[in-house]
Amino acid sequence: MKRRIVDSLYRCNDCGEIIRVGSIPVARTACQYGPVVQSLALSLTNTVNASINKTAMFLAGIANQELHPSEGYIAKLQARASKGLTSFYEDLRILLLTRPIIFWDDTVIFIHAQRACFRFYGDDSIAFYTAHLHKDMKGIQEDHVLPLLTEETMVMHDHNMINYHEDFFFQNLECAQHLQRDCQKNADDTEHPWSSELKELIAETIDDRKRAIAEQQRCFKKEYIDHFEERLEHILQAGWKQYEENKQRLEKYGASVEKALLTRLNKYRPNYFAWVYDFSLPTTNNLSERSLRPIKTKMKVSGQFESEQAAQNHAVIRSYVETCRRNGINEITALKRLSEGNPYTVAEIFDVR
Repeated sequence: MKRRIVDSLYRCNDCGEIIRVGSIPVARTACQYGPVVQSLALSLTNTVNASINKTAMFLAGIANQELHPSEGYIAKLQARASKGLTSFYEDLRILLLTRPIIFWDDTVIFIHAQRACFRFYGDDSIAFYTAHLHKDMKGIQEDHVLPLLTEETMVMHDHNMINYHEDFFFQNLECAQHLQRDCQKNADDTEHPWSSELKELIAETIDDRKRAIAEQQRCFKKEYIDHFEERLEHILQAGWKQYEENKQRLEKYGASVEKALLTRLNKYRPNYFAWVYDFSLPTTNNLSERSLRPIKTKMKVSGQFESEQAAQNHAVIRSYVETCRRNGINEITALKRLSEGNPYTVAEIFDVR
């Protein structure tokens, strides 16, 4: 709804200063847009991934040119919405630290024509996003998530070596699906059968686990685990043998990569296959990948963010919207409450005190 405010202006006879009276300070603009329009603009910008100028054009179009929000207004709306979520964002981070399993990943975005980082932490009910100019340890520390986790927390990732930093105490889980992709690439590059066999073993075991879970089983029987370990050991030994026999011939076509993969499997074997021994643990980090997919779409549509603060504003708003959505709260309802200055709180969503 568009409201026009008419003020009374008085000029001081002594100094010539013009004094405006008749409206409260927040209303001292040519026009104001209500929470419905603001929530729609925020939804278009942050979840539909429309660029700011397209959002302004769309709102003007559907209102038959009765609305004319400027690009500057929408940019300021982003900043105001983010500021209004300061308490929610911090409370969400604190709640995240209590979760037994946290998924995380990051991806490349562009800020002012430079490669930057957009990061996700969360689970099925929490989505916590951050943005940084650089993908490094400094950003991880500024997020105040990984450095604060205890050894009781499991962290699922895509073999991010930063997770094994000596200052971190949580337990690492490696994504089985990414391992399967690495195995397929190695098989394509070297034509060595061991990596295809490992990929098949992982797929078979995941299928068997799904059937066991459907039958209300909490873990594999000891005989199954013993057989799995025997097959895995046989495959890895075959892998080293195939590598040694062909490393000279294949030096230009993946031999060094194959060695790195085998070395990684030896070193991080428990992290890659923890899900075999405990059905409560996830097999993949797909949740993080799905959570980051919209930002890649936004980059294709909008190109880049104008500043690190603009990217962080998007991260905060998206944390709010996505967390509400994962807990059954309508997005427009959530954004309308935010525009009214009364956003959902973490205590409301998760019924915590």
